[in-house]
Amino acid sequence: MLSLSAKSIYGLKAILLLAEYHGEELLSIREIASRRSIPRQYLEQIFNRLARAGIIKSVRGKFGGYRLARPPHTITASEVIAALEGTIELAPDDNDPADVIHDLLKQAETSLNEVFSLSIAELLEKAKKKRRIINFSI
Repeated sequence: MLSLSAKSIYGLKAILLLAEYHGEELLSIREIASRRSIPRQYLEQIFNRLARAGIIKSVRGKFGGYRLARPPHTITASEVIAALEGTIELAPDDNDPADVIHDLLKQAETSLNEVFSLSIAELLEKAKKKRRIINFSI
């Protein structure tokens, strides 16, 4: 089965929360872990990678915490996934023009990269719309 690891799913969930507060306030790792039901120590490892990739920044001190390093519209889901998993590669580069399986895998790879090219801002808007739908259906 082709799947993303919990690391990427948790990373995206945490990034979406930071995007909600972009430009407003810093969030502590404890608060993020609690709100998104992510084990705190695991989130620390995830945030170390995201910080090295230039996606988030940490601010130390009594009123410190985490924030996005850039505006949410400039960060893509694929960038977050690449920082945590590596790039999406279903088929190695192959120069055999007659290999239809390779072509199929490359097409799937292209489609996945297109889906994950959504910005964090776009994902946040989708999340807000979903919450509104759920609230209205009660």
